[in-house]
Amino acid sequence: MSARFNLNTGHVVTRVLMVLPILLIWNRASAQRDSNPKEALFVGYQGLHPGAVPAPSAAPSAICSVQPNEVTVGEPIIATVSPSHFNPKHTLAYVWSPSNGGGKIIGKDAIARIETTNAAAGNYTVTARVTDVKSKKNNEASCFANFTVRPLPPKNPNMSISASSMSIPAGGTVNLSAHCTSPDGVPVTISNWTSVGGAVSSTGGSAILDTARVSPGAIAVSATCTDSRGLNVQASTEVIVENSPPPAPKAEIEVTAARLSLHSIYFPTAMPRIRNPNAGLVASQQQTLVALAADFKRYLQSRSEAHLILEGNADPRGRAEYDQKLSERRVERVKSFLVKQGVSETDIETKAFGALHVLSEDEVKVAFENDPQLSPEERQRALKNLRTIVLASDRRVDITLSTTGQSSVRQLPLNAEDALTLIGGRERVSEGVSKKKAKTAPKKKDQ
Repeated sequence: MSARFNLNTGHVVTRVLMVLPILLIWNRASAQRDSNPKEALFVGYQGLHPGAVPAPSAAPSAICSVQPNEVTVGEPIIATVSPSHFNPKHTLAYVWSPSNGGGKIIGKDAIARIETTNAAAGNYTVTARVTDVKSKKNNEASCFANFTVRPLPPKNPNMSISASSMSIPAGGTVNLSAHCTSPDGVPVTISNWTSVGGAVSSTGGSAILDTARVSPGAIAVSATCTDSRGLNVQASTEVIVENSPPPAPKAEIEVTAARLSLHSIYFPTAMPRIRNPNAGLVASQQQTLVALAADFKRYLQSRSEAHLILEGNADPRGRAEYDQKLSERRVERVKSFLVKQGVSETDIETKAFGALHVLSEDEVKVAFENDPQLSPEERQRALKNLRTIVLASDRRVDITLSTTGQSSVRQLPLNAEDALTLIGGRERVSEGVSKKKAKTAPKKKDQ
């Protein structure tokens, strides 16, 4: 029994000695698990357990970037996507998507171009989606990058100045015009006209340069255009002041002035008559028209656009219809005489007013009182017959020069040889009237 006990005791000791290392290992593993719960259960096992599943590989991913990340409208941006953990043997597909209003994407690869020409200023996001079309699972990744589009800087206005003439004689004037617009479409104003010579008067975009007392040479004229944001630009132009033409000889100026002096033409009572429309011009009035025709033809050589305006009148003693017709015959008689002297019909304009433009006694009195050709005795006789002379002064054709507006002097030739015929007294008459004593016309007939 003792032997059996010894034997059994030996077996027990042997088993205890075999189990003890295992327990030591188990306790150590338990302690490690308590300190690190993620530690594998079988710490001391080398290699995979026959029934274990391998850990999955990392999921596909992508990183997006833009260069630069801030641009001005119209500048391009380069976008790049860097994919990871895709099968390197597979071809990847790329789809780029810009945020609305952020420009246009050009490209279908890992690098694309963003055109911002038509983009609105603001902050935007571009997105890239990468796909492995050969893989059925875990085959896609996406990313995004942010960028900013700044607005274009404001643009200065565009301005130019033009002159109605680039060269003028000294002492002349020239019109200037400034044109200004803003590329950004904002309101603009034009001001600050200046010149290096002469005087400038301006209103907004228009100005006048006066070169009085300016020496010949170039004059620079400038102005400033300013938009509603305060941006401004200056423009200028140049006007050449030329030497003035030499003045005409003094004698020639005096002759021209004398020739351009106009005198009204006067008719006797009731002349010309209907049955003899070519009568009525007495000798002194014919001489006045001959001189006037010569002067006017000479004047046309320098002012070809000029013409004469003839206005017929009658005294107020006749009926309105009679006076109107009479004034028409008088103005036509003067016209026909001028045409015979070589004045073209196209250079003569006629008007008839009947008795609408009669003169007052004061107007007639001033006329003969200021007539240097009358003696004091002649003026005194005229005053005694003022009413008769007023009526004679209404039987006239007035003449106006179109280019200057100069009107004929209304001065009855009281000292002419045929003055009595014009007034209504006895005197030799000409042009269709017999040399008998002139009869005084009835008071209530024409003039």
